[in-house]
Amino acid sequence: MADTLSKLGISSPAIRKSAPGIDFKPFYTQHTDSVLQFMMLHSDNFFAEQLLLMAGREITGKLADRTTIDSLMKKDHKDLPDHPRWVDGSGLSRNNLISPHAFVALLNKMKKEFGWKRVSSILVNGGEGGTLKDYYSDYPENIFAKTGTLNGQATLSGYLITKKGRMLTFSFLVNNHQAPAGAVKSAVKNTLSKIIDHY
Repeated sequence: MADTLSKLGISSPAIRKSAPGIDFKPFYTQHTDSVLQFMMLHSDNFFAEQLLLMAGREITGKLADRTTIDSLMKKDHKDLPDHPRWVDGSGLSRNNLISPHAFVALLNKMKKEFGWKRVSSILVNGGEGGTLKDYYSDYPENIFAKTGTLNGQATLSGYLITKKGRMLTFSFLVNNHQAPAGAVKSAVKNTLSKIIDHY
């Protein structure tokens, strides 16, 4: 099996020990943005966790969530407000504690570093489908965002372009609610719709 994996360019500590002197290199099959687009559209939490592990291999040399997160928080994201607590790649742990303020700061940082064209092509827009399709189909060019839903919690963070051409960064976090998730999402939609239509 080690021979087969090594021919494919797949490495592991066990293979390295059994085949010293072989230079293992990563094997890339997709462009980063196409992978991120898929994850945003399908809201694939398992996929997100795997991406964090792969990023960790590049950043720290280890397939370890905690090591990767610690490195990112000490370097790339040390300037985020409210001292976020980030514990996994999927976002499914209730131990993740990240404020809307921190999400807005991160979104602004992304737009500045990567440019609006790239960021908007990765995030789901209101007319595209995914987790926004049931609420924002009337605003295909006005909202680019990502939802997050757990029992008792609903989030939506991203960018708005108002009908007057203003661009806004926003983040909603509704937690500890006992209402149906659909009711919370509708209330958020009503607020955002008013901002898009009138601001």
